[in-house]
Amino acid sequence: MKYFAGLIVLFTVAGAATVHSQSLKERQYFAEQEQELAKEVSSANQRCETNVVANFDWSGMPPDRQGAIPYRYCRAVLVGMQRVCENPLGKDAVKQKIKTITCGFGPERSIILKDGAIDYKIKFESANDAAYVVEYLENNL
Repeated sequence: MKYFAGLIVLFTVAGAATVHSQSLKERQYFAEQEQELAKEVSSANQRCETNVVANFDWSGMPPDRQGAIPYRYCRAVLVGMQRVCENPLGKDAVKQKIKTITCGFGPERSIILKDGAIDYKIKFESANDAAYVVEYLENNL
C-alpha cells in the first residue's frame, strides 16, 4: 500500500512540475482547446444519449503544431461516434461501450478502445479522420 501511495505522490509531483514549466501562453492555449472540446462532447452526448467524458493528453504534443488546431482533430472521434449512433444498434453499442475519450498525439494516427476508454492519437497531417474512426468503431463495438 505504501508503494502505491508513493507512486501517486510521484505522478502528482511530476504532473505539477510539467504544468508549472509551461508558459502562460501555453496554458491559455491548452485551456481554450479543452473548452472547445467540451462543447463538441456536449453535442455528441446529446445526439448519442451518452455521458462520455473527453480530454487531452498533452504530453506528446509536437513543439511545432504547424497551425493545426487539436480540438478539431479530436472532434473526429466524436463525429465518428455520432455517425455510429445514427443506427439504433450502433447507438446502443456506443452507450454501452464508450465512457471516456483521451486524445493524445503520436507519430501515426491510431485508435484503441479498451475497457470503455478510447485512446485516440492525433497526427496533424492525417485526413478523413472521422471515416477512420467510424470504420474502427463499427469493427470493434
